[in-house]
Amino acid sequence: MDYIERLLAFILQNRRGHDDGLIPRTPPFAHVREPTITLECPDIGPTGSKIPPKYGFFEAGEFPTLKWTFPPTETGAEGQEDGEGRKEVKEWFLAVEDPDAPMSEPVAHGLYYSIPAERRSVSHEDFKKLSSSDSTDYFTLKGGFKYGLNRRKTVYIPPRGLLGHGPHRYFFEIVALSEPIDTEKLSVTGATREELVKKLEGKVIAWGQWVGVWERHIVLYGQLQDRWM
Repeated sequence: MDYIERLLAFILQNRRGHDDGLIPRTPPFAHVREPTITLECPDIGPTGSKIPPKYGFFEAGEFPTLKWTFPPTETGAEGQEDGEGRKEVKEWFLAVEDPDAPMSEPVAHGLYYSIPAERRSVSHEDFKKLSSSDSTDYFTLKGGFKYGLNRRKTVYIPPRGLLGHGPHRYFFEIVALSEPIDTEKLSVTGATREELVKKLEGKVIAWGQWVGVWERHIVLYGQLQDRWM
């Protein structure tokens, strides 16, 4: 069936680059168009790095470790451990999006909210679901925050991409909020991307992003392999 996917990738080759639909380009970010929070991915490297296979859909598919700073203070310096930047943040929001998927808008691979204000990093273990005996909330994760609905309605969709469609950029976006998202007003069947973006209105202090690049290839002897380019 690989040839069908390759044919689709060829037909949709130029359907990519929906950057204008990324969450930081939506109305709640009108007053903070540029990223001012430093977001790093120590597992992979600087922004623009190739995403190794172990983080992809066909292998372990682990969520990479992310670390970030507090928002800058009024003087322009990044918020320190006990500085003004820290005091302003009441909660974090995190999203993972692919604007190069051949869709009409970026595909959400992960949506996470109610991240405690004191957090400045997340790792793979944080994204595991609690057992039913640990929590009455189906959407609460081990990291102490909640997840919204991605395209597959799962916690996280690792990078996959159409076979032969070319490189896809995965935007990991962290957002500092001035007040918590009211979870009582979200859908009980799972918060959607649209719902969460609407709830960001009037709360965004600053944001940052890290971008990883993924591409699938057909290599030797016609066998499917997923390689990072």
